[in-house]
Amino acid sequence: MRGWVPGSGSRVRAGPLAVRTLGVGRSATVLLHGITGTGEAFGAGFDTLANDGRLIIPDVLGFGASLDPHRDDFCLPAHLDALDSMATALDLDGVPLIVAGHSMGALLALHWAAHRPQVRRVVTFNAPLYRTSDEADHHIRAMGVLEGLFALETPLARWTCAWMCEHRDAAQWISVAISPQWPIPLARLGVGHTWPAYLGGMNAIIRSPSWRSALQRLVDRGVPVCMVNGARDAVPVPGLVDQLADEVPAIETRTHPQAGHDLPITYATWCARLLAS
Repeated sequence: MRGWVPGSGSRVRAGPLAVRTLGVGRSATVLLHGITGTGEAFGAGFDTLANDGRLIIPDVLGFGASLDPHRDDFCLPAHLDALDSMATALDLDGVPLIVAGHSMGALLALHWAAHRPQVRRVVTFNAPLYRTSDEADHHIRAMGVLEGLFALETPLARWTCAWMCEHRDAAQWISVAISPQWPIPLARLGVGHTWPAYLGGMNAIIRSPSWRSALQRLVDRGVPVCMVNGARDAVPVPGLVDQLADEVPAIETRTHPQAGHDLPITYATWCARLLAS
């Protein structure tokens, strides 16, 4: 991951979200990051997507530069409303869209695309598709040190998150120390959220099986869905996306043979080529 380079473009405010935008055109690609992440995870390797249209990369509600310390509601409808507001502010209403996401952002991509009629394609990277909360709990700890701790929802987890919010500068460097595999800028940005934002993402999105109804709506509309995983990723349920693809011809699967859960960060160029194909 040491090859990660920050992406270019303009940083703007669009509704409640901070957004990086690049390119011009009559179509757009929207990239949604994972939990504890920010849009910066989609680095310079994705900038080529702006060659054929607009590239839109928000910090999703409650994370990164979209952090809101005074907000408590981070349920799925709140996230979708924020993305809708972003789309309106950026004049994306009615514009043909490709929507892609990583980890939690992959689930958001499915849900948001399911109620945006102009979406032409969905791509999910390392999607945590869980059928039950028990199945989710079994796999969530593989996402990372902080995810494993906070997923427990213990008093220790709550206290740790509260301490990080009060001492964010120190927390950034602690995040660097416990996540040496991440580029330093991304590790520091990994603490840019509040406890309600984290719990909202974890409980309302990742631990929920509601992705199934969103996927069904996309299939019913004939929207192609490509589900991409890394062969070394312990977060997804083994074999599930292949099972879905066997059941639904509109679903395509890809596997990167070396990647783990950090696929879009470690292999950005590979992911960007897949999105552009």
